[in-house]
Amino acid sequence: MLERDAMARIPVSFVTGFLGSGKTTLISALLKQPEMAGTAIVVNEFGAVGIDDVILAETVGKSSVKLLANGCMCCVADDELSVTLLDLTQRTDPRPTRIVIETTGLAEPTKLLHKIMADPRMRSLVRLDGVITTVDAVNGLQTLHDHPVARRQAAIADRRIVTKTDSVDAKTVEALEDALRALNGYADILRVTRGAVSASKLFGMSLIDPATGKADLNRWLNSAAHRPDGLHTQQSFRADGPHLHFSGGHGDGMGTWLIEGMRPVDWARFSLRVGEILRQYGDLLLRLKGVVWTNDDDRPLVIHGVQRVFHAPIRLKKWPGSPGTTLVAIGSASAECTAELLKRALEDTVA
Repeated sequence: MLERDAMARIPVSFVTGFLGSGKTTLISALLKQPEMAGTAIVVNEFGAVGIDDVILAETVGKSSVKLLANGCMCCVADDELSVTLLDLTQRTDPRPTRIVIETTGLAEPTKLLHKIMADPRMRSLVRLDGVITTVDAVNGLQTLHDHPVARRQAAIADRRIVTKTDSVDAKTVEALEDALRALNGYADILRVTRGAVSASKLFGMSLIDPATGKADLNRWLNSAAHRPDGLHTQQSFRADGPHLHFSGGHGDGMGTWLIEGMRPVDWARFSLRVGEILRQYGDLLLRLKGVVWTNDDDRPLVIHGVQRVFHAPIRLKKWPGSPGTTLVAIGSASAECTAELLKRALEDTVA
């Protein structure tokens, strides 16, 4: 699968966040921007009668908003989400330019990503653009402390949106941002009041840059945030071969790891090792993504997975800089053993 194939698929973004954190307010404000034209919205609510979908329909029209009201989409056994996405991708008049899914406040983000990445019907139709998580500045610190699902929502996100910043003092906002960086040292944090943020800052986060149609590995991985000279890095481990950096770390048991290797690997052997590692320890990982330098092809190989479920690897046209393997892993504190095993796999499978 190449870059042009990825661009043909409709980008899907998740907007998640704990109860009352401002998801609907954010989406409603975004939909008023010209660059959001053609966006289809999927809203998940617990009750049989939705409220958020009615609010959003006032902006984009009823036909562009789909309500899933049979319970939290990450918990129900049926595939209503997949059926809804299939329906949206088959529309031709007009065909959605992007799909935004607003989750319930208690949604488990990894389960939602599973539903997209594990469904073979979705692979040629949609691509994951990113996960946006809203965090309430007024109650955010307490929410992160009290609710594991809120911590996982913030940890797995590509963008964290701190809302209601006009209702608290600067020290409270700074303390919340420190907590968010500790959960995930690489994801961006934006302060937003009443949804006032440019759509360009929240969408187009995937590997393929929508402005150029080309892959942008540096933007997608944001790996500079993990290196020892980068902000928030607390600990690094180096070896003659591959090296591993630990970025962040939190008392509630979340962390982010960067694993880098400077020599090409035998992909057949390395992929088997990674598969075995994930088979045993995949539950500890929220997300694993990166680029692999293989000995059998001059082009970079991109991988992206959630726990044990992976997209099909993508070969890019060329390296943006010097070749090398870079993996970013996000997971519980116990996932450190998994990061160490991935580092060893890079060592052991050098071609």
